[in-house]
Amino acid sequence: MAQRPPAPLSPQARRQAQQQALQATLARRDQAGFTALLAQWAHRHGVSSLQPLLLELGGGDPEGMLWWNALQEDAQPNPAPPPAPVLSVQPEPVLRELPKVTPLSRPAPAPSHPALAQLRSWLPDQEATRAA
Repeated sequence: MAQRPPAPLSPQARRQAQQQALQATLARRDQAGFTALLAQWAHRHGVSSLQPLLLELGGGDPEGMLWWNALQEDAQPNPAPPPAPVLSVQPEPVLRELPKVTPLSRPAPAPSHPALAQLRSWLPDQEATRAA
C-alpha cells in the first residue's frame, strides 16, 4: 500500500524550524547562510519582526550576535565626502528652435487605384448606414 506524504508543518512549526536554522548558522558563523535566512525571515514575517528575532537569537548566543554586529558595522558605507564648492559661473543654456509643424485638417488622400474604385462601388452609401 502506498504511504501517505507527511502532513505539512504548521505555521508555528515552520517558524520554529526557521529559528533553529538561524541559530545553527549563527553558531557556525556562516555569514552568507545567516544573511540568506534573515532575508527569508523578513520576506515571510516582515521587516518589523527582525529586531525581536535578533534579540531572541542574541539571548541564546550573545557571542554570535557580537560577531554579527561587528560584521554589520564593517559593512556600513563610509561617510560621503563633503560636497564640492559651488562655482559661481553658470553655463549658458543652449536654446534650440524646433521646426514648426502645422497640423493637417484631414489625412492625406489614399492613392487611387482602378480596382479600389470598383471595390468601393460595392460598399453601401454613407447615408444608408447612418439611417440604420
